Amino acid sequence: MVREIQTLSLSHNRIHLIWLKAHVGYLGNESADQLVKEAIKKGDPFLLSKPLSYLKSEIQSAALSIWQDNWDNGETGRSTHDIVPRVSKKPVGIE
Repeated sequence: MVREIQTLSLSHNRIHLIWLKAHVGYLGNESADQLVKEAIKKGDPFLLSKPLSYLKSEIQSAALSIWQDNWDNGETGRSTHDIVPRVSKKPVGIE
């Protein structure tokens, strides 16, 4: 679903996904709230129920898990794996 959304947003330059805190005076927020309520009633499959930051965090966590699994079970880099057994976004040597 994330890839489909990304593809749609890249191919339609007028589509922008952002998360706004509710009820803080953003222009059009009330209209957006109404559209969300209507989408919920219709069961819209593209409705994001969590903030984008949460979704990014979940995707990053899943990607790191897959990366770790590939690193643990791969056939190459075994001597390096003995030195650096855990994958991380941080450069090696930084805790």
